[in-house]
Amino acid sequence: MRTRLTFSLNFWINGCRAENEEAIIYARITVNGKRANISLKRKVPVESWDSS
Repeated sequence: MRTRLTFSLNFWINGCRAENEEAIIYARITVNGKRANISLKRKVPVESWDSS
């Protein structure tokens, strides 16, 4: 039987919770389908964020 291991890392901001037009950057780490979300405790201007 073969085991398939996966890993992904995504970054996003939560624009709905932005204060003073700045939003906190979050990271989601996914390993084998299990997710963990963490805040990077860094802010970025919402208009500067490129979601692609």
